[in-house]
Amino acid sequence: MTEELMASLYFVTGTGTEVGKTYCTARAVERMRECGQRVGIYKPVASGCEVRADGERYSVDAETLWQAAGRPKSLQAVCPQLFMAPLSPPRAAAEEGTQVDSQRLRDGLAIWCQGDFDVVMIEGAGGLFSPICDDWLNIDLAMEMKRWGQREGHSLHLLLVAPDQLGVLHQVISTSRAAESAGLPIGGLILNRLDDTADASAQTNTKDLLQWCGVPLVASVEQSGGPLCVFSGVNAREAGGETSRETEASVEFLAQTSFRR
Repeated sequence: MTEELMASLYFVTGTGTEVGKTYCTARAVERMRECGQRVGIYKPVASGCEVRADGERYSVDAETLWQAAGRPKSLQAVCPQLFMAPLSPPRAAAEEGTQVDSQRLRDGLAIWCQGDFDVVMIEGAGGLFSPICDDWLNIDLAMEMKRWGQREGHSLHLLLVAPDQLGVLHQVISTSRAAESAGLPIGGLILNRLDDTADASAQTNTKDLLQWCGVPLVASVEQSGGPLCVFSGVNAREAGGETSRETEASVEFLAQTSFRR
């Protein structure tokens, strides 16, 4: 594969459900586009879908991401598998007497990696260890995609979204260590303020994460519904005078989301 066809793939997951993955991903997509990046969007499966007036199913999250990316390709290409029940995808599919197609989860990524996009953001379903089909958790799908990407010449990094609230330190450390043990270390963390009634820990969560956790903090949303703030490597040193722990993934993310003047 020629160099111009290579894409950076980011698999976005969370420490749990309802942590703001879609919001953070959409803001990151907008920021990358402002930098001149061509951004593709892939949400392999969605549950809790709605029905349009014409009877067609749609995912609010998938449409939010599609709009943020400038409506590339089609909404059906963004999210090819849609289920109605507000359950995990395999449970939602079972409610309809069917199954999530695991091969389609993986193979649906290929059309986003044909040279049209510099970056492809892939949003999982729920947390990193939530089931996404009968045979796979989200991390299993991410590993499948990473192996495929390596064969095709694309890089894949894992981005974790975590809520900026009391308990986030435990959530991030436990998720990152479990992910590393499973063979897919987390390349970057986005800290998300879920509402405007933040608890007192919001004043120190960033510093504590930088001190105690090896996952590079690449960006944050510092007020509910606010903009994405991208960090530089200096933040890691502020936690305790040590050298930056940013990985290749976070450096690449920073490069792709830095305004170019």
